[in-house]
Amino acid sequence: MNTLTISLTRWLCATLVAGTALLSATTAQAQNYWIGTTDTIYTKPNNWSMRRVPNSTDNVVIQPVGTSVSVPTETPSTTPVVNQPALSAALGIGQAGNVTIASGARLRLGPQSELDLFGNLTNNGAFVGAGALVTKGTLSHAISSTNALNSIPTITINDLIIDTNAPVMLYVPLRLNRLLSLVGDLTTNAVDPLRGIATGLLTMLSTPTVTSFTVPAAVDNQGGVVIGPVTVQRAIDNSLNPGLGYRHYSSPVNNTTVRDLTTATFTPNITAGFTYNTSPTPPTTTPFPTVYAYNQRRVNRTNTSPNFDKGFFVPSTLDTFLVRGRGYAVNLDGSQLVDFVGPLNNGDIPVSMERNATGTLNSGDAGWQFLGNPYPAPLDYSRVVAADRPGLEASIYVFRSTGQYTGMYRAYTNGMGGNPVIPIGQGFFARLATAGSTATFMFRNSQRLITSDGTTFQRPTADVRPQVELTLNESGNTAAQDYLNVYFQSGSTAGLDAEYDAVKLPNSNGLNLSSLTASGQALSIDGRPAPVGQLTVPLQVFAPVSGSYTLNAAKLLNMNGLRPYLRDIQQGALIDLTQQPSYTFALNATNFNARFELVFSAQPLAAVAPAAVAQQVALYPSPAENAAFVELPATLGSQAVAATLTDALGRAVRTATLPAQGAAAHQINLAGLSSGIYLLRLDTSAGVITKRLAVK
Repeated sequence: MNTLTISLTRWLCATLVAGTALLSATTAQAQNYWIGTTDTIYTKPNNWSMRRVPNSTDNVVIQPVGTSVSVPTETPSTTPVVNQPALSAALGIGQAGNVTIASGARLRLGPQSELDLFGNLTNNGAFVGAGALVTKGTLSHAISSTNALNSIPTITINDLIIDTNAPVMLYVPLRLNRLLSLVGDLTTNAVDPLRGIATGLLTMLSTPTVTSFTVPAAVDNQGGVVIGPVTVQRAIDNSLNPGLGYRHYSSPVNNTTVRDLTTATFTPNITAGFTYNTSPTPPTTTPFPTVYAYNQRRVNRTNTSPNFDKGFFVPSTLDTFLVRGRGYAVNLDGSQLVDFVGPLNNGDIPVSMERNATGTLNSGDAGWQFLGNPYPAPLDYSRVVAADRPGLEASIYVFRSTGQYTGMYRAYTNGMGGNPVIPIGQGFFARLATAGSTATFMFRNSQRLITSDGTTFQRPTADVRPQVELTLNESGNTAAQDYLNVYFQSGSTAGLDAEYDAVKLPNSNGLNLSSLTASGQALSIDGRPAPVGQLTVPLQVFAPVSGSYTLNAAKLLNMNGLRPYLRDIQQGALIDLTQQPSYTFALNATNFNARFELVFSAQPLAAVAPAAVAQQVALYPSPAENAAFVELPATLGSQAVAATLTDALGRAVRTATLPAQGAAAHQINLAGLSSGIYLLRLDTSAGVITKRLAVK
């Protein structure tokens, strides 16, 4: 493509690109030189040769300190440049027609400041800062340099905002810290008319120290697009693991490959990929691959990997394309800075999904989809409507690395759990609910974040739902915690609900906390209807090694008269979480017996009988049909005992007082009860004893 610039008048020129004339904004009516006589303030009149602040038609020229500037209306007629200009948000928006920054000169944008550019920017010096360059007007713009090719300065600012339909041609390296907003188009691969080659280079920066939505810098397509390649950086949040570990990526650009995951000191290793993909013992593969995609079809394989992990496979070559909207697990050091180079993704992006049929091997562990944010902007999953995720459970799972091969999944669903904001370049898991089904997930621009509202999610209105958030961690180490959220909302049930619950995706570091439904399904987010009477929620608590661990009630919100308790069946402890939110205990990593329960009650509860005493109480048969029998040890049977049978919703369906009759059996009438799992609560002299009973 050849570019020819033809001078039309003193103030107007046209740029001819591939036979099309584009009017270029060189309509400056006056040369207004920066002097800086008073200070560095761009918006102060006495700092300019025309003794007024530049307007939208001035040709602004900024030269180095010491350069003589003509001031024809004053005596003497020349004066040296004293200071270099800077824009401040507190002192007004700067304007200019064209801007020329000479070699050795500098224009600085202060934090949140703005320079409105109605013409072209020629930077031969330094144009930097934490503010925004905003292009305005109806004519096209060029951002260029007349320096030699090997000394073109790089512009580094926070924001570039193309505020009109007028296109912008980029002929220099431009690095953005925060935002690219596009009402009009930005071309990064246009041929520089001065040099005859494309010299533009746009980089969206990312650093691990910034935690707002602007890591890396985001793109807001408001009708405009970027024409040409862009480099999008993705730094790693290494707060949990600064060393080697799995990081889940997704490409924000199109037409890029596995090779693009290469950094200055990391190269993807997939040489043993075929061996890993076909091995009966994948974990023993040498050298162990460092890049993985995911295919749920593979969970029916008969190898030694855990069922979920069987879905991971190694791409065939470094030139394998990264699929838009898909995630990739990469094992690399926490200091690495990956960048993706290519045309930016934009618009609707469909991703096909499927789940293995019922009856296939390990079908209960099938259906997992390794998805990823495909956009150069954060994606707010709370904006993903049900119609765009047909068949998917509402929950998502984001991985956090804790070691070279270990980490933890944080779930989010229905405003509960982790963060719904999925950063740029981030992969995540979701699950197709129905066995044998297929569906298409649709990513849309409407799901993107375009304003800096941070990464913490706030519901549109105050969340009034009763809820408890429990955390589990090794005592004294709160850096790596597992989470369980239990909440109450109308429409949910005591079983697994695709729109209200999140199944437990086991953590590879071995630290796992979950609740259990009556069918034994482990959940990391458990939505239930408001309890009627007392409700007991069984918990699963697993640890990688035996030691001291802590359960902590991180949130207790909107309980509305409900009292939340943590019950340690083994120790006979009943902890009122409103009075004592943390409970530290010794845990044997090889003991998988049921031990902990969350109990919700409108009335104060008594202490729990020690496990050794509870084991002496017999409840049989189970399953029972019309009647069940309870036998108490003589020490408990010497006094009357209150007995309450509750269903899965915590509703009392039978109450009775068992008379003092020693070790003789007591009969519990079950006539008329629906089949299901029930809990029998016995208020004994040694404390509360709870037994599970199946009714058929």
